[in-house]
Formats: sequence, structure tokens, C-alpha cells
Amino acid sequence: MNDASTMDYELLSPSLVEHPAGAAGMDAEQKTVFAFVIFLLVFLVMLMVRCFRILLDPYSRMPASSWTDHKEGLERG
Repeated sequence: MNDASTMDYELLSPSLVEHPAGAAGMDAEQKTVFAFVIFLLVFLVMLMVRCFRILLDPYSRMPASSWTDHKEGLERG
């Protein structure tokens, strides 16, 4: 190929063309998707923190009573 034609193609490629000032922003759909992704990331972090807390201290959420505390009448002995 001719060097001049490849140079023209590189100069006119869409990745190198400057965008107008209004096109650089996000439209409504992109903003919605971005907000949803941020919400999912925050939710994932909250779940990870909760799981790590349960793994570090699994007995903190268990009730203090046991099954023997609720026996009635003849079952007590």
C-alpha cells in the first residue's frame, strides 16, 4: 500500500477525532447503569464485611439460652 493512504487513514480514524464538548458527557442510560454498578459494588462490600464478621466471631449472634432451658414438667427430671 501507499504510505500516504495509510497516513490519511490514521489521521481520520474515529479514535483520533476530537469529540464535541456535548458528546463527552454521559447520557441518561449510561448514568443509570453507572449508578446501578456503584450500588452493586456497595452491596457487595457490605456482604463481604458481614461475612468476615461472622467468620471472625461466629458465636456472637447466637442466643445465650440452650435447649435444656425450655424443658417442662417431667422432662426436667
